[in-house]
Formats: sequence, structure tokens, C-alpha cells
Amino acid sequence: MSSEKRIIEQLIEQFESSWLMLRQSIENVPDDKWDVGIEVIDKPWAEVKGQNIWYFSERIFHIIQTVEFYSSDEPEVMKWGGRIGGIDWRKESPQITASRIKKDDMIAYLEETKMKLRNKLRTFTDDDMFETDGFSKWQPSRLAKFLYTMRHSMWHIGELSRTLREWDCERLEWQ
Repeated sequence: MSSEKRIIEQLIEQFESSWLMLRQSIENVPDDKWDVGIEVIDKPWAEVKGQNIWYFSERIFHIIQTVEFYSSDEPEVMKWGGRIGGIDWRKESPQITASRIKKDDMIAYLEETKMKLRNKLRTFTDDDMFETDGFSKWQPSRLAKFLYTMRHSMWHIGELSRTLREWDCERLEWQ
């Protein structure tokens, strides 16, 4: 392994492990639970009643979409909801959105996004990772952006894992 790719290759390995866990989440959830809403504990900052529900399929979509977003160099290029034909958040309920997200499509989207991220990361040297891009308003470097992206993914994969356990489904294996 080239020394200039050391950080990149290690970052790719960690993302690949998280992808394996995300794929297990998709495969382990029964079809009848795929777009079921999960009510979360009300908190003082909870939104309007009924908006503190998340959906398994939507959470999968959210994770992959966010990685796609942060894999670009500029935040403006992302078309949120594009994979499922767009989402009008003002007109479509989260339940309807969740029902439009299909398991097979999310597996394909996961594989495409994984390849896109891997290829993108391999274009950088270690030094490039300490430079900024169009996300510098939120993250001080590419490395910080990608570490944030991984933490975000694992947070939500943890939610999926807990839900699978509560539903007595096959659990995720640590990768």
C-alpha cells in the first residue's frame, strides 16, 4: 500500500465495515416491518405530535442519501429524494414517503453509493484530506467531513440495530 494512500485506505476500510452492517439491516428486517413507523420517546424539543416517528425504510434511505451528499465537493449538487423521484416535504407525509422506498432499490443504491465513495476517496492524497471543499462552512477539512459522515451513519445504524433487536429479528454482526 502506498504511504500517500494510508489514511484513505483506512477510511475506506471503516466505511466498508459500516456498509456491511447497513446491508445486514436491510436484509434482516422482515418485509412486513420495512416501512413501519417507530415512535420515539417524546423529548421537550420534539416536533408536532406525530412527527416524532421515524420509519425503518426512510432511515435506510436517509443514511445512504447523506453519504451521497457528503461524497460530493459541493452541497448544492444534491437532489434530495432524487432516488425515489423526489419528495415534497410539505405535501407528502413521512408514512407515504416510507412506503415508496423499496428494499431492492436501497440495496442497489447502497452498492452504487459505496462504489462512488470508494472511488472519490481514492482520488485524494493524505494531504488533500486536510484541505477544504464546498462543505467548509460546516467542516474544517475533507477528513473532518468524512469522519462526520461515518459517525452520522453509525448513529443511525445503531438505531436500526436496536429496532431489529426489539422486533426480535436477526441481529447485526459487528464488522
